[in-house]
Amino acid sequence: MTPTLRPLVLPLLVPLLLAAAPPVAAPALPRLEDAVPDTFTGVERVVAVGDVHGDVDALKEVLRLAKLIDEKGRWSGGKAHLVQTGDIPDRGERTREAFELLMRLEGEARAAGGRVHALLGNHEVMNMLGDLRYVAQGELASFADQSPEPDAAGTPRGANGHREAYGLQGRYGRWLRAHAAVVRVNDTLFVHGGVAPEVPAKTLAELNRWVRQDLFPGNPPGGAKDPQGPLWFRGYALGQEEEAARALETVLQRFGAKRMVMGHTTDRDGKIRTRLDGKAVFIDTGLSTGYGRHLSALELRGGKVTALYVDGRVELVAPEAAKAGKVSP
Repeated sequence: MTPTLRPLVLPLLVPLLLAAAPPVAAPALPRLEDAVPDTFTGVERVVAVGDVHGDVDALKEVLRLAKLIDEKGRWSGGKAHLVQTGDIPDRGERTREAFELLMRLEGEARAAGGRVHALLGNHEVMNMLGDLRYVAQGELASFADQSPEPDAAGTPRGANGHREAYGLQGRYGRWLRAHAAVVRVNDTLFVHGGVAPEVPAKTLAELNRWVRQDLFPGNPPGGAKDPQGPLWFRGYALGQEEEAARALETVLQRFGAKRMVMGHTTDRDGKIRTRLDGKAVFIDTGLSTGYGRHLSALELRGGKVTALYVDGRVELVAPEAAKAGKVSP
């Protein structure tokens, strides 16, 4: 019998097919002009979480507390929206795990009809721009696998990988540059620091572009590094009451909102607090272990504003209730 040659055909064809196939295009670099969604309406339940600072376990615990993830860490929040108000990195050593968690949850939430909004904070920007003064040694070392080049003699382990990871083409730099600094969900503005009335923007799209232009080369100075920009401003947290109230009202009217939810300024008592007739809400309670591990989240649902803690729920003063002189327990 003549032996068949058919088994030889496939091994011969594969190299030819591969050679003829067009090369796989590299993913396009993020651009300043890319659309960054900033406004969402008709959302039944919104949960906001403040500064994480490298403590992924605390973040997971808070998301479970808010019933947004299950015991395996998978999205269980349905159509809810999660807003994380920035400052995922620095001070702790597990920033990458926190990034990876939120990156995965973005896709899982969308598939369920919900959303995850990871906003830019000043620490994300500092890392993207090479300001490493708050990067823990272990955190820096965790990025070592992100660059094929060994670190130069005398430099900390992971320095090259960190720079690559936060760059335009890096895994986390690409992801962060596609995110907003400020979003409005229903009638609430969410931001890391605060939006001052002096920002050079009449719309959220203009405001986010002003912030993001610092993150792309060849642009004039923008709002990411500006000390009065939305990643740094503390006027509503620390400013004189009357002046801060006037400024906040101006901003809320400009952007069509009733309140502003902010991180950035840590409450040392570990409690979410409101100010300015309930129109300013501060949610950085010191979530990470380095700040005392005060676990909390803010829930907005059905017109109610509620602080979620391990030991229970506390309804906060909504602007309408404050105006009517009604104080929630």
